[in-house]
Amino acid sequence: MKKFYPPYLKDEFAKSLNLRKKLTFKASEDIYSLTPPFPREITLDINNRCNHKCYFCANPKIREYDSLDLKLAFKLMQEAKENGSTDLALQATGEPFMDKRLPEFIKEGKRLEFDYIYINTNGALANSKRAKPVIDAGCDSIKFSINAHNREDFKRVHGYDDFDKVIENLKWIFNYRNENNIKMGIYVSTVKNSKTDFVAEDIEKVINANCDKFEFREISNQGGGMMELKDTEDIKEGNVLGSLRDDDVMSRCVYPFNRLVVNPHGFVVACTADFHKKLEIGDTTKNTLTEIWNGKKFQYLRKKHLDKKLDNLFCNKCINNIECKTTNLNEAFEKNL
Repeated sequence: MKKFYPPYLKDEFAKSLNLRKKLTFKASEDIYSLTPPFPREITLDINNRCNHKCYFCANPKIREYDSLDLKLAFKLMQEAKENGSTDLALQATGEPFMDKRLPEFIKEGKRLEFDYIYINTNGALANSKRAKPVIDAGCDSIKFSINAHNREDFKRVHGYDDFDKVIENLKWIFNYRNENNIKMGIYVSTVKNSKTDFVAEDIEKVINANCDKFEFREISNQGGGMMELKDTEDIKEGNVLGSLRDDDVMSRCVYPFNRLVVNPHGFVVACTADFHKKLEIGDTTKNTLTEIWNGKKFQYLRKKHLDKKLDNLFCNKCINNIECKTTNLNEAFEKNL
């Protein structure tokens, strides 16, 4: 006989997501210093390839595709956990389900007793064959990024005719979670964009019925990597990667102060949207996470953010949504620009 989750647990998972957003974007003012405490969250960009080409995403511009070395990733996970990290994200610039090692990352994270391990996906590859091992490994939440709510708009936005497949995969995961009483949140977000007409009835019927929480995200310039979007989209200054609600916009970035991000090449970077390797800070094959987190280059970047003097840095494009001359972080640091 099938078991089904009590309806109230949808609300519990929705609250869980809100709490973690608050911990990230409403963190204590104490973190805004040159050497903040070791972060609660570590993001490992295990693979920067993607099977979709959303028109507002900078992924297709990546020049060097790579995957994070498994042994190195396990080492970094252990180091982060030993220094107090509790949350682990397994994606940033790529699609996590393109990496067949995904269940291994989650299993190791759970062995190390991370409290919360999550992934974001476009959903096209999240079928039962690939999703079941990920869920059974102990993934704490999966969020689908579905940026249109009908087949025609979806193809126009995502670049592929995968809408029906994505919705089928979302339904399968939602039902599998419910039928097996698995403690895992299922979320959906949609980036507001100019190529889609959003209909409330479609969202309720197709999306809300198959997840714990749905929310819109504002469109962004992808960390400064998609400045051409200024011509067609409504991009709000200070809304970090489109993640914040209107009343939460803070006009400053929290990531250099409360999140460690490692790209597929093994470098700590300052941002989850560093598609162009402009914000590399330290090589994790040569230095520990703590050495990089507390190092002079990270302190240099934090001071730039604290003083709101982002000239010459890619961050200036992102935060202030302006087209401007920039250099990579390494050069800016070496020349003390």
